[in-house]
Amino acid sequence: MRALVGGVIGTAVAAIALGAILVRRRGPAGRVVSQIAPPARRQEALEELTKQQLYERARKANVADRSKMSKDGLIKALRATS
Repeated sequence: MRALVGGVIGTAVAAIALGAILVRRRGPAGRVVSQIAPPARRQEALEELTKQQLYERARKANVADRSKMSKDGLIKALRATS
């Protein structure tokens, strides 16, 4: 964790406690780079939204034929884009 940007280990621990994950990968120079990935969105959260809210998210994600979709169709399309 010491390779984190700015060397702020406390921030990394706090972010991980909130559901984020630590991702390690090889950078351009072949060095190991650590990053904090944001917490994954809850899949069931989409079912809690109204059709209008889903439509707005689909519009922002440029989902084709969104005006013809049902609520379930919008949820499937949004999950496919993420």
